Formats: sequence, structure tokens, C-alpha cells
Amino acid sequence: MAKQGFSERMYLRYLRTKFKTLGLVSMPVAGKLAFNLFCTPYPKFKKRKAPAIFHQAKGIQVKVIGNGLQAIGTSTLNGFEWQPSKPNGKTVLIAHGYASFSYKFEQYLQPLLKMGFRVICFDAPGHGISEGKYINIVIYQQAIEAIIKEHGPIDNFIGHSLGAITLAMVAETISHPLNHKFVLIAPATKTTTTFENYFNMMHLSEGVRKAFIEELQRHTQHPVSFFEADRALEKYTGPVLWVHDQEDRVCPYKDLIDFKNKAPENIKFLTTNGLGHNKVYKTQEVIDKIMAFLGS
Repeated sequence: MAKQGFSERMYLRYLRTKFKTLGLVSMPVAGKLAFNLFCTPYPKFKKRKAPAIFHQAKGIQVKVIGNGLQAIGTSTLNGFEWQPSKPNGKTVLIAHGYASFSYKFEQYLQPLLKMGFRVICFDAPGHGISEGKYINIVIYQQAIEAIIKEHGPIDNFIGHSLGAITLAMVAETISHPLNHKFVLIAPATKTTTTFENYFNMMHLSEGVRKAFIEELQRHTQHPVSFFEADRALEKYTGPVLWVHDQEDRVCPYKDLIDFKNKAPENIKFLTTNGLGHNKVYKTQEVIDKIMAFLGS
């Protein structure tokens, strides 16, 4: 985890005090606030000059209902589309992770285009140049399904972190799985670990934690155990490349070990060491192996 500055430490202290105080007054209110904060992207997108290759893209959009948690009005998601000079007839969709944006996948574009793929990427709800206020797996999945409907068909998918676990959920329901390839980079194998880390960071009491889970289940209509990459893929039959680093502190590798030992043969694992959660998708050797998988 990156070292926190003074302002970040003070804000975290403020939030801990707020949750503690609210928890004494109303557990449900504190749980709802904690859930809303969990679904709020942080840090906010910092404006960055678009890489040159993004100036060659066609700007595309898709409309989604509401801001994520509230179904009021619509939000516009902004994305990019590239057409190859020698098309192979297939399309790749790239889904970035939490607090990230499309520009960070600049290194993937030329190799994919050279292989003949049409490439699409979008900034997720509440991220980058897209509208929206909240993000979680359900919100992201609804956005990706809207993108597929509006700009598909999509043949292959690449996702990192939150984008990767969301794509695992997409894979679970996709038609004709043998016709698609999924590259999942550092997904959350067990979202219970993600929640536990958040609860500990915020010093939430047991009562507020329980109220948080109840709020999550009210919004998603699913138990927490539903949102796990291994559960979503245990019966999936299409080709998958799962990339994970042994020193990932965000989505711990230890959560993957049991599934890796019993996963179906259609799921291939690329295990790295020393790259952590973010360097793993930016490393050229990893990118080369992803391209080889998509080209096979």
C-alpha cells in the first residue's frame, strides 16, 4: 500500500471517528454510509494528457441508468475504439481496475491492433472521463453488458483487478463460452478478503460490519460469497488466462491457491513473483504472454 500523506491520514481518522459515532446512534445508518463510501472511487481521476495512440481512436459512448446506486437519470460512459489495418474479425474489450482509467492500458493497444483485433476500452462508472458516482462489481457488470449490447459483439476480454473479477461474472453468463477468451489479471479471488481489509482500515465495529453486509445484500440481491472469481469460473468451459503475482497485497495470492489446484483445464495460470498488484499488468513479459494466449 502506498504511504499515506498527512491529509490522507487525517481524513482516515475523521472517517473512523464518524463511523464510530454513527454506530453508537444507528448501526443501519453507519452501515449504509460505509457501503456508499466503499463504492465511491478514490482517489479521484487526475487529468492526464492522452497518450498519442488515443488521439487515433474513435470516441464512443454508452448510456447507463442512474449514478450507480441510485436509478435516477442517466450517466454517460466514455470510451475509445480502434480499427486494425488488417482485421481478423474479432474484438477485444479492456476493463481497467478500481481508481484507474483506460490510458493505463496504452501498451496493449499496438500489439492487439497488429494482431488484427478491433479494440474497445471504456472508463468505468465514476472513473476517468466517464460520468457516475459509484462503482462495484454489479455496477461495473451492468456497464460492461451495456457496452457489449451497444458496441459488440465482443470476442475476447482483458481485465485488471476490479475489472477482472467483474469479467469473471460476465463469463459466467456469456453465451457460447468456447467462442470467447478471458484474460483476468489480479482479480479478487475472495471478495470477503477485500471487505475484511476495508473493515479493518476503517475500524468498523462488528455491528456496523453486519449492517454493511446487509446493505450490500439489499443492493445486489446476492450473498457476499456470490462475488468471488473462483465461484464464477468453477463451471466455466471457455479458455481463461488468470494472471496473478505471489506478492499481490491487494488481492492476495493465498486466496487463489486452493482454486488453482482444482481449477478446470480450460483455465491456465500465469504466476509471477515480485510485481505486486499493479506492475503485473504493465510488465512487457506478461503482456507478451497475454498476446500469445489471445493469438493461439
